[in-house]
Amino acid sequence: MNDVKMIDFILPDFIANDPLLDFILRILLSIFCGLCLGLERKVRKHPVGIRTLVFLSLSSCLLGITSCTMAKNGIMTGDTTRIAAGVVTGVGFLGAGVIFRQGYNIHGLTTAAIIFMSSALGVACGDGLYLPVLITLAICIIMLTVVEQIEHVFFPIEQAKLVKIEFKDKNVNVPEISALIRNTGLTIADTDFKYDAESGKVVLYYKVFKPNIFDYNEFADKLSKIHNVRSFFIGHGEPN
Repeated sequence: MNDVKMIDFILPDFIANDPLLDFILRILLSIFCGLCLGLERKVRKHPVGIRTLVFLSLSSCLLGITSCTMAKNGIMTGDTTRIAAGVVTGVGFLGAGVIFRQGYNIHGLTTAAIIFMSSALGVACGDGLYLPVLITLAICIIMLTVVEQIEHVFFPIEQAKLVKIEFKDKNVNVPEISALIRNTGLTIADTDFKYDAESGKVVLYYKVFKPNIFDYNEFADKLSKIHNVRSFFIGHGEPN
């Protein structure tokens, strides 16, 4: 059976022969990776900032260096990838902490993926994989900037919202109300009907998708013209 050959990246002699310089380059590259990803998140006002991703990438790099050094010097017996595996497990919990649900919308998935990527780049820096790190980082930056703009052209941003309309009585023309909502630019995904037998009042709940540009004043004006509308609400979830 032929031996499986791993990719081998040959470093210049002045780096390969100087362990301290090699160590500094790995550390600096991990900081650069965390800095680039952190800046992208910070500019877009996302919860994970520059320092978080720099520390994450840097700590992963140091653990990667530790794992490689222990394996080369025979300090660790058994599976030498256990430290890297532990990094993956720990980062998974950290990434889960930035994912949250707001109404019908789920936020933080991209940020969680970037946290995982920052750690992966740090481990690769610790292993001295300079070229793969730079190529992967470049792909990440392109995906987060250029590809995102292209995605928005073909798939415009839409947020899931709840529309709640309370009526004074049970005389409600549901198809008419639904058509009015569609005419404001909202896309109806689901409709729920609630009737209170004691008060004789009706409440309509619509799950809708709101485009990035939406005129709330126009929406309010059209609904207020319906004579038996008592109140209405549009937001991420039902108000308290």
